[in-house]
This record gives sequence, C-alpha cells and structure tokens, in this order.
Amino acid sequence: MNNLIKGFITKAKELNVKIDSIFVEENNNLDRYIINDIELHELRSCSKILIAMAYGIAIEEKFVCKLTNEILTLDTKIYSTLLSIYKSKMDDKIKSWTIKSLLTFRTGYDKMLISAKQLKDADSSNALEILMQTPIINDVNDKFVYNNAEPYLLSIFFQENFGMNIADFINERIFKPLEILNYTWLRYGKYCAGATGLYLNHNDFHKIGTLLMNNGCYLDKQIIPKTWIKEMIKPQVACPDYYKPERVLPKLMAGYFTWISRDNIVFRDGSEGQYIICDFNNNRLITIMAQEKDMAKVSECLRGLL
Repeated sequence: MNNLIKGFITKAKELNVKIDSIFVEENNNLDRYIINDIELHELRSCSKILIAMAYGIAIEEKFVCKLTNEILTLDTKIYSTLLSIYKSKMDDKIKSWTIKSLLTFRTGYDKMLISAKQLKDADSSNALEILMQTPIINDVNDKFVYNNAEPYLLSIFFQENFGMNIADFINERIFKPLEILNYTWLRYGKYCAGATGLYLNHNDFHKIGTLLMNNGCYLDKQIIPKTWIKEMIKPQVACPDYYKPERVLPKLMAGYFTWISRDNIVFRDGSEGQYIICDFNNNRLITIMAQEKDMAKVSECLRGLL
C-alpha cells in the first residue's frame, strides 16, 4: 500500500467513513486497497458518464434518428420522440429540449426528480409520467439543476430512435472492449434507468475511469472518440448553486455529466461515496467505492491525496 492510500485509509478510520475500496493509478502504476470486497457495487450517479459516452459514439458515427430521419447532433430536439410515446399533454418548454440541454442539466426543472427516494413508493415504470407531470419552472438552457431526469430521457430517446436499449449498446461498444463481463443495470419499465442502478465490481469501475483519464483509450484501443471525451471533461456550464469552497473537490463547473474542480481535476461522484477522480496535473486516477451517506466525509479523506 503506497503512502497516498495509507493517508486516505488513516483519515477514513479517524472519521469513521465506510470505505469499501480505493484504487490509485499514477503513471500506469496501479495500487489497490480493498476493505470490503463486494462482487457488484452500485455506482449510483457514476453511471451517468456512460450515458454521455454512448452519445459521444452515436454523434461521432452520425446515427440517424428514426423518428425524424435526421443525423444526431447536440442540437437534435427530443420533443417528437416524447410525443410518439407520451399521449397526454406536455409542457410547451419541452419543445426546446435538445441533446445538449439534457447533457448539461438545463431542461428547466427546478428540483431533483426520479431519485430513489421519490420512486420508493411509486412504480418505476411511471418515471416518464412523473417527469411529464412536473412543472418546468425555469427557462430551458438557462439554469443548471442537477437531476436524474436527463440521463433517463436520453435513455428513452436512444432506444426509441436507434432500436436498442442504451444499456445493451453500452455493453456492446464499451463494456465488451473493456472486458467487462459481469454487470446489472436497472430498468424503469422497458428503458434503462440511465442515471443510476448500474452495478459493477471495482476493477471494472476503474476501467471506466481510464476512459476519462486517457482520452477514451483503453490498452491502446480507442473506445470513445477522443474529441468527445475532451468535450465531456471541459467546462460546459456554470453551476454556482453546487459550489462549496470548503470541500476538497469544489464543483466549479460542469461538463457532460462530469464535474470540473480545482487544479485541473475532473470527477464524477455517486451518492454514498462512489468516485472517479482524474487529477490531470499529476497524471493520477483515483476510484473509490463506499457505503457512506455523508459524501463530504469521503471527500475529506482525499485531502492528502489531491
């Protein structure tokens, strides 16, 4: 165990943080420390980056949308797709939703939707109904409001237009090239949940991190287009309501389902303490699996690492 991991584990014990495992890779040297070897660990919101990666492949390869016969771009609107499957009245603001609106959490919603808490006593197959019946308070493309809605909507759009559940597409185009064989992914009705519900082991979770760290490459294979990864990890939208300067990893800006932090650090987190952290200044990739509801405590353990 290297000194960086030792410091992290010491702090975790001091703060009584429930860490399962931490991997630290620096200059292609990987150190692992596993406390609780869970076969499949829920990634929570870390699954969102795979939705963004899938869209990067589809946009790069100029997928044609079945319902409009147009080539997929960031400016593609999703209203006609929703209109084809949802027969009740929708808010007129939905007509302005584009792929980029969804990737930057700027659909106009003013609160978190279809969270585990919200769906606890509801039929998850009604997730779209919940979204369509929730008032859209803000203007589209105006304010960043972090949500589970947008990855799920992207999942719906993908399946309706390209004839494949997005989880199956990710399996074919991302998991198999990464030699990820063992996973499960929750569905809401017939669609992949997108924003959550993905289970992987830590070794495979770390491989996802390498795609962010290495411009979409894994073992010299280009899995995700390099230009798309660069777009995912660069500042796309301001998120002032989520900035907490006292945190080890303050959220300064957002990319496509990623957070842009200080000192050239990009990360993705999931509730209960799942992390992919790309420290580009030090060529260091950190991935963490935890079962800790106070995520501030998990990030505090990183103070000596970053």
